[in-house]
Formats: sequence, C-alpha cells, structure tokens
Amino acid sequence: MRLIAFGDSMVAGAGDPDHLGWVGRAITGRREITLYNLGVRRETSADIAGRWEAEARVRLTPDEPLRIVFSFGVNDCHLEDGAPRVATAETLKNARAVLTQARALAPVLMVGPPPVADPGVCARVESLNAALLALCGRLQAPFIDVFHPLAAGGLWQTEAAAWDGAHPGAGGYQQMADLVSAHPAWRRFTQAAE
Repeated sequence: MRLIAFGDSMVAGAGDPDHLGWVGRAITGRREITLYNLGVRRETSADIAGRWEAEARVRLTPDEPLRIVFSFGVNDCHLEDGAPRVATAETLKNARAVLTQARALAPVLMVGPPPVADPGVCARVESLNAALLALCGRLQAPFIDVFHPLAAGGLWQTEAAAWDGAHPGAGGYQQMADLVSAHPAWRRFTQAAE
C-alpha cells in the first residue's frame, strides 16, 4: 500500500529528533506500507489545496492500493497582519475541495490539527477543529480528533513550549501517533495493507 500524507510541519514532524513525526510513528513496523510524507512547513490549507493532486497523481500505480491522509489547520490559525492567515470559511472550503476530489482517487482520512503553546492560536485551532469535524461528518469522511486528547494530556504543548511553541519532540509525536494508530478509523483506513 502507498500512503500519502499531506499537511504542514506537524505532518512533516518538525522538531522530532528521530525525524519520524506522528505519521512515521503511526505506521512503525508496517513494512507493507510505503509512506510519502508530503508535509511542508508553514503551509496552509490553501497551499495544500493547490498542490496535493499533482503530487498524488505521480504516486498512483495500478499495482498497489493508495490511501491519502490530510492534516492541516494550525498555520491557517496563526495571525498575519492582525488576521488569521486563512479565514475559517476559506479553510473549510479548501478542506471540502481536497477531501471531495481526493476520494475520487483513493480512500481519504483527515486528522485534525493539534494544539499549540500560544493560547490565542490554540483557541482558534480548537474552534477550527470542531468545524472540520462537522464538515467531515457531512462529507462522510473519517476524521480523527487529536486536539482534545493532546491538549488534555499536556505533553505535546509542554514539549512545544520548550522548543518553538508549536512542535513537540519525540514524546509528543509518539503520543499523537498512538492516538491515531489506535483509532478505529485509522485501522479501517490502513487495513488493506494488513
């Protein structure tokens, strides 16, 4: 199976000394999965919406099943010139487009955005997380909420605060990977590779 992960620096695993991030850790031991981690630092939902299809199509093959996972939103919530980089309505429009179009190619799954150390950004991320969850429900697209369990656990934000305010170390990424890999939606999503 080929697994393509589109997203931001959280998907890329920025700050992880092992360079696995949550995606690499969520498939540890799954040798039958070829991972294409296409997370890019500072990218917003608009950036991902503009590039995902071309990058996915070159990785299609008739010989292996494909899965596409999206995870974004934190960068949309950061302020730039006093306003969020991407307004919530626009983020939801981008999410609807990528999920709808991508599932014409392969099964899709969305992992919600994680918390950050900055309380203002974190509040906007929490609100966006709820909106993305509702959108995925309407689209009947699987969604994994990592925001609330990570915020409740505190490790992600503690590690992020100790580094750059957004990205945790190995422990935070492992905690997120454990949440994702234990979720029934993830197990169903990757079951063709088992």
